[in-house]
Amino acid sequence: MVQFKTRDWLADDDAIAPSLEKWQRAVDLMTELLGASAGFIVEYNDRLGYRAAITSTNDANPYAGCDSTVTGLDTNIFCRQVIAQGGSFYEPDARGKSEWADNPELTKDGFCSYFGVPVTWSNGTIFGTICVFDCKPTQYSDTLQKLIETIRDLIEADLRLYEQFQIMRSISLSDPLTGLNNRAGFEMLAQQKIRIAKRYHHHIGLIFIDLDDMKHWNDDYGHAAGDAALKAVGAAITASIREVDICGRIGGDEFAILGYVRNRGDLTTIITRIRNVLQTTRISVPGSKKPIHETPKISAGASVFFEPVKESLEEMMDMADREMYRDKNRKK
Repeated sequence: MVQFKTRDWLADDDAIAPSLEKWQRAVDLMTELLGASAGFIVEYNDRLGYRAAITSTNDANPYAGCDSTVTGLDTNIFCRQVIAQGGSFYEPDARGKSEWADNPELTKDGFCSYFGVPVTWSNGTIFGTICVFDCKPTQYSDTLQKLIETIRDLIEADLRLYEQFQIMRSISLSDPLTGLNNRAGFEMLAQQKIRIAKRYHHHIGLIFIDLDDMKHWNDDYGHAAGDAALKAVGAAITASIREVDICGRIGGDEFAILGYVRNRGDLTTIITRIRNVLQTTRISVPGSKKPIHETPKISAGASVFFEPVKESLEEMMDMADREMYRDKNRKK
């Protein structure tokens, strides 16, 4: 399965938006047909927890129209049983059962009945669940349970299409030399990150990196060595950034990194890591008669944009670019 490294929640990816509209109609219809209090499609993230991708819009649902919040992995919720078992889970009446005494869906929301089935990616990894809740005990027939499973199958078909789109998008938006995002790929992911930052009030940090003396690498050691130096910088960036950061080769010898930060120190740490990795990097070109006794060096500039973020991506990149040239000029 192809996934962008930085994706936290699929529902935040614009590419899935048309499917979300269809999923909303399916969940609303499912909830109505079962006469349930609420219906959801819940996305599962093995680092962050659980978050509703789709919430039924019926009046009985206390979460209708609410912003999605993340429920921690250790919270004793019904969906956790679906994920743990990797299969359907039905609780007709949770009232008075000790295993649900600390379940906030029962104790806080009053949901005593639950039926959920897993939704999976093509490789079998759990995407999340599709589920219904009720504030009264239920006895869903096999036919009704199969109905939910059929709706699940339709959602999984959409996920298969999304995976194929990701593969094509990855190919068209990747830099063939370094394997990082190319400029178009970086800018697309950066715009998505900025939208999420504005929604959840994150600070944004941007780093610009330039390989020093690119002409020297090409002229003195050959273009194969220049390519190897660029690959080394790309590998150092990949090894040094955090899982939620995005990066790309945005020009001949220029790279960019964007992510959520607390302060400038987060960016300084990333730059230091990259330089430390490069210090131990040795460039070798098969068949070359010229030994290379130096390591790639970089110039780097960083800028922080505190929430509420008002700058455009173009403005952010321009500011970080200027900081990078200040670093390069200081060396001269």
